[in-house]
Amino acid sequence: MSFDKKRQRIHVTAHSGAENTPENSLEFLQTCVCLGFEIAEIDVTFRADGTPVLMHASAAGEQDGVLFADAVAYIASSSDTLRLNLDLKSVENLPAIVRILEENEMLGRCFFTGVKEAWTEKVRTDTDGKIPYYLNYSFAFWKRYSAKCRHRALRRVRDCGAVGINCAHRMASHAMVELFRKNGLLTSFWTVNSERDMRRIVAFAPDNITSRRPVRLLEILNQ
Repeated sequence: MSFDKKRQRIHVTAHSGAENTPENSLEFLQTCVCLGFEIAEIDVTFRADGTPVLMHASAAGEQDGVLFADAVAYIASSSDTLRLNLDLKSVENLPAIVRILEENEMLGRCFFTGVKEAWTEKVRTDTDGKIPYYLNYSFAFWKRYSAKCRHRALRRVRDCGAVGINCAHRMASHAMVELFRKNGLLTSFWTVNSERDMRRIVAFAPDNITSRRPVRLLEILNQ
């Protein structure tokens, strides 16, 4: 994904399980390829032996999850354009992630979300800074209009070396998007599924929107 901090285009991430497909499955990725989506989100965790798999859990059992290597290999062989939003559920073996991406020439087509503040140093160190990441950040939704809260979030994101903030859409505001863009940082909001929420978030013009209904979101963007 190109991380041009001056861009104005809204990118759309298909949330894992989008368009009524099984979450973290090859069927989901096949749908993303067939429908020509730009970005697909997958949850990434690790088995006890360090094997990365697709699963929405902090750890996976010995046979749990689709192998990350299989998912990446499928994307690399099936699409020249689909990018991966890797939503980290664990950071136990990030070098394996880098190795698999490099082997499939996919390193430049991926970025991390799900990154907690406590994980940022490990993410930078264990990936040699090769994979950009958004910082997951949370605050009470009624504070979304607080300038003090927005500036605190900006400092946290900047100090953590992230490319931007990734947070729930209920926290979104036009002021947040403008503040981050003015300071060379990106904004990403999840998970925007209702048409009402889509239209509200699109009006803020963030850099990325994650949705389980990317087809409808793209229709709204193209109106």
